[in-house]
Amino acid sequence: MEDGGDALIEMIYEAGLMPELWPVALDRLANALGARGALFMMQSGGSERWTASTRLEPVMQDFVDQGWAHDNVRSARCRAAGPHPGFFTDLDLVSLEEAETLPIYTKFLKPRGLEAGAATMIQGFETDALMVTIEGFSSHAAAGMAVHTLNKLRPHIARATAISARLKLEQAGAAVAALAAFGTAAAVLAEDGRVLSANSAFVGWIGDVFSYVHGRLTVSDIRSNQQFKDALAATNRGMGRSIAVHRDGKPKFVLHLVPFVQSAREVFQVGTCLAAVDVPSKPAVLEVEIIQKLYDLTFAEAKVASLVANGGTPLEVARFLNVSVETVRTHLKHAFEKTGAGRQAALASQLRGMTPQRFY
Repeated sequence: MEDGGDALIEMIYEAGLMPELWPVALDRLANALGARGALFMMQSGGSERWTASTRLEPVMQDFVDQGWAHDNVRSARCRAAGPHPGFFTDLDLVSLEEAETLPIYTKFLKPRGLEAGAATMIQGFETDALMVTIEGFSSHAAAGMAVHTLNKLRPHIARATAISARLKLEQAGAAVAALAAFGTAAAVLAEDGRVLSANSAFVGWIGDVFSYVHGRLTVSDIRSNQQFKDALAATNRGMGRSIAVHRDGKPKFVLHLVPFVQSAREVFQVGTCLAAVDVPSKPAVLEVEIIQKLYDLTFAEAKVASLVANGGTPLEVARFLNVSVETVRTHLKHAFEKTGAGRQAALASQLRGMTPQRFY
């Protein structure tokens, strides 16, 4: 290990600059320490994301699929230990008796030869903390002997992972900056409503329509704020939503929340969704297909909703589409349910300006 230390440190920083290299880098790190694998885990907004060494990926997937991530005494105690500038072994976190009797050990870790490991917490990712775990030492004694080397590597791992997180944050900033070039106020939001990146146009709405409460974005209008919370919860489940944001009882603009592609294996993923402000007076920019995806509408429902939003009555829309009025009303009913709009006027104010097609 000592002879290859410089090469290992160089590899760690290389992975920091190119996060897609972390699985291979974690494999090499584990090999150098005489362990089976290594992984990163991060809890954020109630979910847990992870990046594992290539050999450990299938084992980690089984761990998650079997529900052990929700009953993981090792990680819980490591987090509860608070700031600590070094690695813990399993026997630092559980007693020898617990290691012999706890279900996570007897039913999952021991049958796979993973009962002896070492882990540390690294702060610095907003309010999140990254757990670094080395798994599968030959014995608890071997894990203890590796701690000295791991503690030397820990500052390098911390700096390299911080670089990876910063790169992801810069990518998010580039996305909202690109939207600013088109005059769109936009921000990247975390699962709990924290603003991770925002362009100046979006910041301009802070204090007017938006505000911060305990570091999280809120909407000043109470009704709109509840709709915003519901929409944010939907995007956390991978479903896009759009809401009409009110001020002084009148619609101010439409806020679109578009989820990013979520991956449990992308630990440095930044944000859960893109929030974009769509002012109704602006030229229309979105197609019917986008409305369909944002609200999970069928194409027919999205078409009817867009035509109604652009001034068509159910009868006019029925004639235009060559369908019955009853069919149009059925599509509208489904659109009301999926968008949260209680009536035609509310649906129109929510969707107006979203589609370039005018009914008339």
